[in-house]
Amino acid sequence: MDIDPPRWWHVLKIKLLWSLPREPRKKIKALMRLGDECIQRGDEQLAGYCYDLSKKLAQDAGTVHLLKKINQRLQ
Repeated sequence: MDIDPPRWWHVLKIKLLWSLPREPRKKIKALMRLGDECIQRGDEQLAGYCYDLSKKLAQDAGTVHLLKKINQRLQ
């Protein structure tokens, strides 16, 4: 029997990922993966938050191809 961790754990995971020093492209991809996991769990609000953070990073870094992927997932 698998039990999902509480929602605050996922939010903390996102905030830690955001604050850790990492290359922006790797951080964007990790946030996109977390968003995909949230969609699979059925938590669309948290997934939207992950995608919004990754979109902000992609715009700041100027990675057009990652912005296109994010926009596809947000639709």
